Amino acid sequence: MKKIGIIGTGNMGRVLGLALAKKGYQVFFGARDLEKSKYAASLDETTLWGNNQEAAEFGEIVYYSPRDVNPKEVLIDIKALDGKVIIESGNWNISENLDIDDIKVSKTQILQGQLPNSKIVKAFNTIMQEIFEYTLTDIKSHNISCFIASDHIDAVNTVIKLSNTLGFVGVDCGSSKQAVLLEQLGSFIRVLARLRKTPWIYLSINNLDSIAKMQLGGRTASMLHTQSNYLKST
Repeated sequence: MKKIGIIGTGNMGRVLGLALAKKGYQVFFGARDLEKSKYAASLDETTLWGNNQEAAEFGEIVYYSPRDVNPKEVLIDIKALDGKVIIESGNWNISENLDIDDIKVSKTQILQGQLPNSKIVKAFNTIMQEIFEYTLTDIKSHNISCFIASDHIDAVNTVIKLSNTLGFVGVDCGSSKQAVLLEQLGSFIRVLARLRKTPWIYLSINNLDSIAKMQLGGRTASMLHTQSNYLKST
């Protein structure tokens, strides 16, 4: 799949689309305000621009940017998204006092309910837009994780490959229910950016070699750890 439609060309839609265009993807920027999609396309002459419906129809993979807006309010016909992989990277609000929203249901689950015939995938919500400015070599050298959650395993694999193309390490985090955790992580990374007064930060998951002989007692059963089989090496 090489055709990417961007629905809602805001900051993240613009940088993601341009980054993918530089890796050989065909990108169509869509927006309600055509000046935004036109501006994004002006930064890479290989890209196309127009309205959101055109972007939806163009993309084999679609990035959906409008936060908390039902697709029926954005598109003329949502059937254009049927069967397609839809990436969303929505996060919740953070107040000036660094208070965060109490998340009960993920934005991934909400969008999946609004687009039942599409394959909604949470991705890129913990990666600050500035990070995309780095070269592919630099991004790879930092082992930056792209956390991914969806109810559709084939869509997860598609987005992992896409994130790897951009130099990130795709990490399958489970179903859309687990996207709640990723949205909390999104709040964390943005709070950290404010506290440190810099967007040039990232998260990375690394596996250590296991130690066969534990010297500190190892993990024992407790009420907090009723399941431990997942900790055993296969």
